[in-house]
Amino acid sequence: MKKNLIPLIILLLVGILSYSYNVVSLLLLVTIGLSLASLLVACLVRVFRPSLGSRWVSVPLVILGISISGVLVGLLRPLAPAVSSTGEASDKLAYAYQMDQADRMTIKTHLGLPNDNMKERDSVRLEQVQQLYMQNQISKPIDKFHAAFIFHHSKKSALFEIAQQLAGEAASVNEIKKNYVVQWLAKATYDRWMVSLGKPQKYGTQDKFSVSVE
Repeated sequence: MKKNLIPLIILLLVGILSYSYNVVSLLLLVTIGLSLASLLVACLVRVFRPSLGSRWVSVPLVILGISISGVLVGLLRPLAPAVSSTGEASDKLAYAYQMDQADRMTIKTHLGLPNDNMKERDSVRLEQVQQLYMQNQISKPIDKFHAAFIFHHSKKSALFEIAQQLAGEAASVNEIKKNYVVQWLAKATYDRWMVSLGKPQKYGTQDKFSVSVE
């Protein structure tokens, strides 16, 4: 009886974690892949060795079932708003950056579901950041970094240029100069801008990037 409760307890814990943390669903996808591979190997081995214990099949099946259930539970979690309409410009930019990163760690946004589509949420963030940029409200180095990250997820060459300008300025300031991500973004935005213009990149950060310039 206790053995039968263990999978149920694990299922409950996985469901809670998947609903609470986006990264858990991504880890579960990896687990699903590994479980399927284990099942395939076990089934092939059993063809040539029928005496192989059933546990080699049943255990991956249980793990697969729990993982799939966890992913489905994670899909039920509502997404936070793509942007914040309250606070100072710095607060809005920091929030937009956090949501930009969170969305890319969430399976739901990659499925293209109504109201949860990555493209639509990126568009909302881009609109807000463009407005702040036009109003000259992006002046702090960290704000420039956050804004550049949003701009570099756009689809227009002109916006990639702005992203590179902001990222380059942020990367040259001592207070965040040693931040690896800041330095990477300065290089990535430059390469993405060049690729969008049909020119060779300099730092090799955009090997898998292609864009249709508007």
